[in-house]
Amino acid sequence: MTSLSNLHSQSSAVSSKRFSYAAMAHLFAAPAFLLLIATVVAPIFVVVLISLTDYRLGRLSLNFVGLGNYSRMINDPFFWAALRNSALYTAIVVPLSVFGALCVAVLLDGRRRSRRFYEIVYFLPVTSTLTAMSIVWSYLLNGHIGPLASLLEALGLPPLDFFADGTLALIGLAIIGIWHLFGFNLILFLAGLTVISSELNEASALDGMDGFWDRLRYLTWPLLAPTTIIVVVLSCIQSFQVFDTVAVLTNGGPYGATEMLLHKINTDTFTGLKAGYGSALTVVYLLLIGTFSIVHVGFSNRRAHF
Repeated sequence: MTSLSNLHSQSSAVSSKRFSYAAMAHLFAAPAFLLLIATVVAPIFVVVLISLTDYRLGRLSLNFVGLGNYSRMINDPFFWAALRNSALYTAIVVPLSVFGALCVAVLLDGRRRSRRFYEIVYFLPVTSTLTAMSIVWSYLLNGHIGPLASLLEALGLPPLDFFADGTLALIGLAIIGIWHLFGFNLILFLAGLTVISSELNEASALDGMDGFWDRLRYLTWPLLAPTTIIVVVLSCIQSFQVFDTVAVLTNGGPYGATEMLLHKINTDTFTGLKAGYGSALTVVYLLLIGTFSIVHVGFSNRRAHF
């Protein structure tokens, strides 16, 4: 009987100890949870509410319009143009920045002395202020002054002004986007390459897989498939968030050729003062980014190698 009472008291003590640990964990997590509610959940809730009204910035009154802003969005050709430009920009930036970073990562993986130097060089664009670097790129890609103009003149070719032509302007923005994302993707691939043992590379060499492209195609890339998925998803998210280069270099022009979704949200909300319509655009934008984020979390929890 005494042993049973001792066992019961011990189990009660363990249960109370676990409860105290859980209570302490919730207590320490409470400030972060409240901060998340105040800075993320509450603003999203407010944006959704405003998207159901005709509110204009600076006006004290507003009217409930239901899904009127969303209906207007569906019939807005400028919204579809901005969405198309964002998708096209992403379709250019993501494949080139991902595949280029993968190839360079494989080349750097075998280096020991110079690898750290190249990592720093390639990662510098990620740490730079994109607004300031946009001004530098506007000089580099200018068709009348700068290195590009001098090169074209030396080759006897006509001047090529990237940001004066609609098609070239989008390509120019994509070049800057690739430059900015390249180093970030490179570091992720280098981290993923750490799980591939040197024995596999040696075995592939013995099997006759000596060429760079054969090894990349049949060995390295298949083993890096989970990491590649994460890199692609993160690159899509960052590409859809392009704003700084558009605001500094083109302001959505010429003739709307580089108008992106995030820039349109900013223009309609703060320049056009149409906060209700801008909030509806923001909700759609958040849904797109949220979809990418869900895919990212799903794959990173299951199969990513870092």
